[in-house]
Amino acid sequence: MEGENNENMCLVCKKQPIAYRTVGCDHPCLCKKCAMKQASGGKCKVCGQLFGELKRI
Repeated sequence: MEGENNENMCLVCKKQPIAYRTVGCDHPCLCKKCAMKQASGGKCKVCGQLFGELKRI
């Protein structure tokens, strides 16, 4: 994790690299742990659009 760019870090926990993107608006924004917590949907952390699914990057 040392040397990771903040742009590539999860927008929720800010501790792990981004590994999932929202389906719909296609914004990469969640690490695996945070994605599992929001697997059934929520609001995109980038644009606020509702999503019902996540895809692994």
